[in-house]
Amino acid sequence: MIRLNPALTPCPRRVSLSDSWLSRKGIRRRAETGRALFVFTSLHMNSTAQSTILGIDPGTRYMGIAVLRGQRLLVHGVHTLRNGEHPYDLIGHARRIVLGYVARFEPSIVAIEKPLLLPTKRAALVSAIVQELAERGKELSLRVLELSPEDVRQAVLGDPRATKFQVATALVEKLGFSELRGKLPVPPARAALGWRAKDKYWLHMFDALALALAVGRDLKTPANA
Repeated sequence: MIRLNPALTPCPRRVSLSDSWLSRKGIRRRAETGRALFVFTSLHMNSTAQSTILGIDPGTRYMGIAVLRGQRLLVHGVHTLRNGEHPYDLIGHARRIVLGYVARFEPSIVAIEKPLLLPTKRAALVSAIVQELAERGKELSLRVLELSPEDVRQAVLGDPRATKFQVATALVEKLGFSELRGKLPVPPARAALGWRAKDKYWLHMFDALALALAVGRDLKTPANA
């Protein structure tokens, strides 16, 4: 069994914001080599009137990303993570991707889905990825929030038991992100057949968007105003 404890065994290279890969050209090049698929929206990036929130749906194969400023979606995407010879190769790849978004969009808040505590290698690796991303965010003086899927669904839909597809559909149909309609997955003809990988692909992005939206809504409540 692989035991992962990034606090005791950190990734061998810590990336600083001065690294050349954080230039716009470098970000594009790495996005291409990392087989990232993302969409940028041309907006004024220097606005400080509203909090910019980076939502992250972590995983061991795909990582969903969404950057939200107020109700405006600045960028959304799904990154394919590359597995290396060691667990920290995957963790390092996820870290580089996230730091690239931090450098480009300068979020004040990072919202990450809280990993499930399961006795599996995959769950342990996801937990290590989340811990690494959270620590790097704190080093950059960002507010890092971990939310459970149930908390996000409660905040966005008022139903902690909603499915991923229901969340994605609500984001498009009811919550103002109709431009993402073309990325809604096609549900299986019969539930017993399960989802195909290509149909689940964009759900990672929708999960990241829901995270950012849940945090943004919480900031608007009287207690946080």
